[in-house]
Amino acid sequence: MRRSRYQGVYTDGKNYYTPTEDPEPVYGEKIVREGKKLYRRWDPARSKLAAAMYLGLENFKFKDSAILYLGAATGTTVSHISDISHIVWAVEISPISMESLVSLAERRRNIIPILNDARKPEEYSIFVDSPHVIYQDISQRDQVEIFIKNMEHYEPEIGYLMLKTRTINVRKKPREILKATTKLIGEKFTIKEIIDLKRFQKDHYAIVVGR
Repeated sequence: MRRSRYQGVYTDGKNYYTPTEDPEPVYGEKIVREGKKLYRRWDPARSKLAAAMYLGLENFKFKDSAILYLGAATGTTVSHISDISHIVWAVEISPISMESLVSLAERRRNIIPILNDARKPEEYSIFVDSPHVIYQDISQRDQVEIFIKNMEHYEPEIGYLMLKTRTINVRKKPREILKATTKLIGEKFTIKEIIDLKRFQKDHYAIVVGR
């Protein structure tokens, strides 16, 4: 195992891994032991951030950072981010998913699960202290507006939007939705990078923005 191009992340030459002290898998991922060290394989078919990395993501700002994660679900990607970051505030609206997220947080001190609606950043701001990064992966028609609202409220250094085009409008072509999204976001932020995730996630795009 050796260091990869992504700070805090390792590679065996083919796959990406995050170092961990937890010997139990979170979502059935492969765990590799080298001496006393453990590494968790980051599955690009299960994590859009990993998919973006396998497809050449240039902007990776998670090492030792404070992350506001919107749409945490059961914690698949959250768990890998927590392996390398300082703290992760994980916002999730589903009580069912929150049960799994809370169980994960009990095993990891740097995950703060927050049961709330990502549309209302003012409601969970009491728990969130100056995030460096906002990462959003939400299946909502207004996902772009939610992302912009949180970016404006918290003013992080960088933001990652995992755009789910079919959730926004199943009748329009994904490229049309991407164009409208980048136009809207580009009016307020600088778009650093756009990655088509179709190799791993059909009709999904990773959009990275800065202030």
